[in-house]
Amino acid sequence: MERDIFASPIEPLFNHEFAMETEILQDWLINLAKKNTLFINQAHSKQGLFKQLNAVETIMYAAEKLKIALEAKYLAIELFDRFLYNHIQDLRDHVLKLPKKKQMKEWQKIQEGVSNQVLLRIVSCCQIASKLTSHYKAFLLQVVSINRAKRFLRDCGYRYASESLLQSELRVLKTLKFQVTEPTPIVYIETMLEILGCNNTEAEVKTYYYVATKLLDLLYLKYHAFYKILSEVTCSSSIQSTEHKKKFQKVKADQLLLGASIIGGAVFMVQHDKADEMIEELSRITRISQNDIIDFTSVLIQLVEEE
Repeated sequence: MERDIFASPIEPLFNHEFAMETEILQDWLINLAKKNTLFINQAHSKQGLFKQLNAVETIMYAAEKLKIALEAKYLAIELFDRFLYNHIQDLRDHVLKLPKKKQMKEWQKIQEGVSNQVLLRIVSCCQIASKLTSHYKAFLLQVVSINRAKRFLRDCGYRYASESLLQSELRVLKTLKFQVTEPTPIVYIETMLEILGCNNTEAEVKTYYYVATKLLDLLYLKYHAFYKILSEVTCSSSIQSTEHKKKFQKVKADQLLLGASIIGGAVFMVQHDKADEMIEELSRITRISQNDIIDFTSVLIQLVEEE
């Protein structure tokens, strides 16, 4: 089968002759930074609660089998985390309205139902994410159809009717109030790498990108361990105060900082002697302090070394 020559590439074409000018890229990064600020302001203590290892591994496995784009994989993880948090909150509110005698029994029934539907919800998140990133369409990277989703679930031992998949997808969308277009860390990473490539034509941005995606995978798989270590590194006291915890919620929500730090880690692994230079450049284009990027990068490298 020949590849569609009009389709978007599977991965970004850094330093391409038709790439956007630096000024346009900077404007795009400024727009992303504004969205990032809104996301930070909405941060809460339970953010990332459902980015558990088994859930992330399952989403990554589903993404591979369903052949969805890289951005769609990360978006599916974010959608699932947000959906499950809001879904359980809605169910909790429903239970609290019942007579006290019925609450415990109903809650146990609900927990069992939520557990049994986890894979279905994951597939729904992959379906939604694939549609939102369909500009990546190329060769086998397509929107996940109902039939493809059903085949995947059947191979995993679950049989669902088409109507059930449609209802599940709608439930995810309604629970998230149709707010499903937030940029993921990979969007920030791609934008910053494109700017780095424009500013420094000798930068090995394609290699940085490849390593950065592996680091981002690792961070999602080690999400809670990563932020636990980072919290300890950034806290001056052995006992974390309420104020520190509130500030750290915003740190966990900072996608721009995360993206810059992952690039810093990728550069460190590819060209150790260029890391300081690139982190300084990342600090300049993002206006994030070098120390903050270095703190993030150091913890990330620590996780890599522990693997």
